[in-house]
Amino acid sequence: MVKLTKTPQDHAVRRRGRLRVAALLGALVWLALIGRLVQVQAVQHEAYASRAREQQEQIIEVGARRGRVLDRAGRELSLDVPSTSFFCRPAALERPAEVAEFFAQLDGRNASSLRRRLEDHSRPFVYLARQVDDDVADRIRERGFIGVGEQPETRRYYPLRHLAGQLLGFTNVDNRGREGVEQAFDSLLKGRRGKSHVFVDMHGTPLPHRTAEQAKAEDGGDLQLTIDAMYQGVLEEELVAAIERTGAESGLGIISDPRTGDILAMASVPLFDPNHPGMAQAAMRRNRPVTDSFEPGSTFKAVSLAAVVEEGLAKAETPVFCEQGALALANNDTIRDVSPHGILTMAEVVEKSSNIGAIKLVRRIERRDFYEYIRRFGFGTRTGVGLPAESVGLLRSTSTWSERSLETLAIGQELSVTLLQLAQAFGAIANGGLLITPNIEKRGAGDEPQVVRRVISEQTSVQMRSILAAAVQSGTGNKAGVSGLDVAGKTGTAQRARPDGSGYAEDENVASFIGFAPAGEPVLLCAIVIENPSGVKWGGEVAAPVFKRVIQRLAALPDSPLRPVHDLFAAPALAGEEESTDQPLAVGPATPDLRGMSASAAVNCGRLRGLSVHVSGSGEIVVDQVPLPGDRTGNSDGAVYCQLGSAEDVALSAALPTPLRQAVLLRKLRRPMLAALH
Repeated sequence: MVKLTKTPQDHAVRRRGRLRVAALLGALVWLALIGRLVQVQAVQHEAYASRAREQQEQIIEVGARRGRVLDRAGRELSLDVPSTSFFCRPAALERPAEVAEFFAQLDGRNASSLRRRLEDHSRPFVYLARQVDDDVADRIRERGFIGVGEQPETRRYYPLRHLAGQLLGFTNVDNRGREGVEQAFDSLLKGRRGKSHVFVDMHGTPLPHRTAEQAKAEDGGDLQLTIDAMYQGVLEEELVAAIERTGAESGLGIISDPRTGDILAMASVPLFDPNHPGMAQAAMRRNRPVTDSFEPGSTFKAVSLAAVVEEGLAKAETPVFCEQGALALANNDTIRDVSPHGILTMAEVVEKSSNIGAIKLVRRIERRDFYEYIRRFGFGTRTGVGLPAESVGLLRSTSTWSERSLETLAIGQELSVTLLQLAQAFGAIANGGLLITPNIEKRGAGDEPQVVRRVISEQTSVQMRSILAAAVQSGTGNKAGVSGLDVAGKTGTAQRARPDGSGYAEDENVASFIGFAPAGEPVLLCAIVIENPSGVKWGGEVAAPVFKRVIQRLAALPDSPLRPVHDLFAAPALAGEEESTDQPLAVGPATPDLRGMSASAAVNCGRLRGLSVHVSGSGEIVVDQVPLPGDRTGNSDGAVYCQLGSAEDVALSAALPTPLRQAVLLRKLRRPMLAALH
């Protein structure tokens, strides 16, 4: 067998072959690398650049500062304050279970649900906490969570807490108005949000000094209301005191200027704090003088008889036989007066609130004409105030009237009205006959009130003002009289309709009083409704005294438009106190009752009255004060000194105008009020 030996040439050939293979493989690798580079750098450049931007940059919305809401004197009712929000990119978040547990405990969320969101890496962005205060923000920072970022934001703050809460409304977590003034004027207040680029590291943590603004945020505009915080406080305090005094379910009130339609105060009690809207039931948050309607009862007689006078069918001295207290209707129903009367003049019909007298006078008007007068006074339509969820009430057309509809409408039955509609109608009687659109936004210089139409003549207005003044001087509204002021107004007591419209609720009433002062040239109108008082239910006994207290306290304010006929008249009692009729009005504001308030609330309450409040001690509420409530001489230096303590240090029977008393009131009234409203 022949053995072949490899020559050097053979080895050279083999080496050259291996080199060729290696070169070929290297070329293929380089070609693959070049192809991949071409693919990455050219073909898929935008896709990879986009992914890089997603990993390295985030676009964060920059909140605009929401405009302030001010009262007519420039006092801040709502404003934005700094806060901090925390967020994460789930793909870059470490320890998602621990993060979910921690943030869920902050606001009571479900930790499992939050954890599922944080473990979903398809989500580009998740908020962990919104608009937290500095203390909470510091607690979050101390944990040092990797992948959790933060951004500055603002949150809405209501410095006077419950004051005008339902009227102001509130905002959601994105600082958008959800009810009340905040919703009605959201486009003015909200501004425009901006955007900024935020550069992050591999963990999703924002890099300092690496922010590029893309669109600048524009702050919202300020809104100045016609509301006077002083008037609002007085109205709310007196409504709260009235509810406690009468055991009623709730109370409503409006103070306005009948000459301009400006709303100076609008209240619904029980109150709620718009700083914490989630803690209040929806029924507590409604601005009920605008959203809820009720049968007006005898207050409507002022409207009915104004139509009679305007048609020239009767005058103040026109006599009418009141059937000795019982009147049979066409359908054989019987209308009765509380007390039997024989012949009364029209003025006396109003003074004594005779149902029969009012019916017999209104019978002189054609049904269609009477309906048109009711419409012309603004009933059955929205007032145009511009606040959310305004009710039109209920006014049926004449084609659906029964045989007795004319008679029952004459005395304020078979229709429902809002308190704002009633105040607007009485404003027309007070101002000379013009129906004026209620106004909540302070007008600019030279802007005129919006006159809807002339409803009655000046002569009819003068005659009705005189008749309504007599009703206060010697009629059912005598408990609304204010010493030194010529007051006009009308009482009302009506059964409350069942929520399902199936008739009237047994033994449930709405007591009301609407009046204005001075009767000759009215500058202030006040409408009061007390819903379902226990015991005495007449408007003259329940609502008229509230009107009196409000007007007395407003007349005592330094810049009050009310001017007493003589220099000295009875000093007004504070809410919950007995009235004094023998003490002259002293110089300076009466010291408010600050007991039961928190320190901040006491300071705000004093500021509204031009007083400086100084607090000392430890505790959550004011338990004592110097000067004492109602003192007009002890605070000549404008200072009130308060001692802090615990809630147990204050007797619940004391007249506590704010949070403690409100808490007691809400606990007492929550169930029956919610049942009535739903």
